[in-house]
Amino acid sequence: MTNADRLHRIEDKIDKLGDAVVSIARAEEKLTGLEQLSVDLHRKITDIEERLRCVEDSLGKAKSELNVINKVFWIALSAFVTGGIAMMIFGNGLSML
Repeated sequence: MTNADRLHRIEDKIDKLGDAVVSIARAEEKLTGLEQLSVDLHRKITDIEERLRCVEDSLGKAKSELNVINKVFWIALSAFVTGGIAMMIFGNGLSML
């Protein structure tokens, strides 16, 4: 084997090492990008969880208010119906008795 052959093999190995370094650098850039994306997604998920908690709290308050309104409506309706029946019975001067 001549020195030229050895030199050529060494140059080929150096070229392969250079390509490997470039590939590693690209992979590292992709990993850095993915890490930043992961941090952003985590931040967004945390924000969505907080907003969901606020919605759940608002829903609980609205549910209790709706229950009160529902009860008031039925009390008012039953009072109106009872008043109407009383007017029919007692409004005619006890004509039914």
